[in-house]
Amino acid sequence: MKEINIGQATAITSPDPLMLVCTKKEDGALNMAPVSFFMYASFTPPMLAFAMLPTANSSVNLLRTGKAVLAAPSVSLRDAVMAYGSSSGSDKNKLEEHPVALQTMEGVDVSFPVDTRIAFAVTLEQTVQAGDHNLYLCRIDNISADESREALFAWEGGAKVAPAQEK
Repeated sequence: MKEINIGQATAITSPDPLMLVCTKKEDGALNMAPVSFFMYASFTPPMLAFAMLPTANSSVNLLRTGKAVLAAPSVSLRDAVMAYGSSSGSDKNKLEEHPVALQTMEGVDVSFPVDTRIAFAVTLEQTVQAGDHNLYLCRIDNISADESREALFAWEGGAKVAPAQEK
């Protein structure tokens, strides 16, 4: 055994669940950003948690509105997911540059990609500073799924995205 750093650890423990954090910007436009620091947090009440930089546009939007949809993108969205993760939505509309078909859940005003395996509509309950990230603890308001779709996962510490088992 040898000592390694956290970046190396994330690569070794791949694949990680990959979610698109879908939020509304101040102008009402949709922002989507990939995050792999994701976990279920509670059955009763149903809750999940995810972490991202507090300066990220998705973090700012979530703190402002208290609402988001976390969507597990399907394999057809691989290129869009990589593009969404490589730029900030604070200064551009990433969906104009890399459009995807969108859908909504009943009673939820945040859109998410049609090509999604599972989506969670959430309400922010608590924010905890976790080093250079914020940990967002969210109540799950609604869950929709299409199990026929194959989800993407983060590999190599987020350097690439692919199905859980590469073909």
